[in-house]
Amino acid sequence: MEKKKKIIAIFIAYNASKTLEKFYTEFPKHFVDDIILVDDFSHDNTFELSKKLGIESYQNPVNLGYGGNIKEAVKIALGKGAEIIVDIHPDGEYKPSSIPAAIREVEKGAGLVLGSRFSNGDNPGKNGMYPWKILPIRILNKIDEVVLGIKIDDLHQGFRVYTKELLEKSNFEANSNDYLFSFEIIVQAVYNHIKIAQVPVETCYSGKKRGASLKNCLKYSFGTFGTLFLFILAKSFYKSAIFRKN
Repeated sequence: MEKKKKIIAIFIAYNASKTLEKFYTEFPKHFVDDIILVDDFSHDNTFELSKKLGIESYQNPVNLGYGGNIKEAVKIALGKGAEIIVDIHPDGEYKPSSIPAAIREVEKGAGLVLGSRFSNGDNPGKNGMYPWKILPIRILNKIDEVVLGIKIDDLHQGFRVYTKELLEKSNFEANSNDYLFSFEIIVQAVYNHIKIAQVPVETCYSGKKRGASLKNCLKYSFGTFGTLFLFILAKSFYKSAIFRKN
């Protein structure tokens, strides 16, 4: 009988005190073996609340940014023996109901599983996403699909499941410390011939945040083009840091 792979959920947290307790209370804990929260030096009491709730909690001594925080969380999870890492944010934007389907995709050979907000004809605008984001996301996705040679409905969202195989083959520590990390890890998977799968994911955008700001969206979008350019170069003659082997 094949040994069950250890599954750890990582909660990437920044100023999440208003949503954390509800999210953690409703989180289906039986899906995973462990849960850790890494607080990115929040201005609120996210870290203290997390410890009060009984979550294994860590706090960065300084704000590392979105990608920097993921790197820390991933390294902690790997150090605890994780073979499958569920990356889900405690702000409640992405529902954990997709976890079982994502784990099944890993069991079928996927090294990276992405949530798709557009599967089955879904429209995240109905769930609170700013309407101005939807068309640019779809256009960006089509460009990425052509350059990367893959067919994935939603490459620019925040629910994903990483495997130890992916992280060992990808130089993820060289990735950006901002939102671009989430796209760079996908491109690294393609470059390293890691199978990528997708599962439908439910979303709930609410409050002031409702995803990244316009400024961050623009910075991220331009960054994805730079990453695609580096990917093309890496396949020919020049390998930047993110495409070098660990």
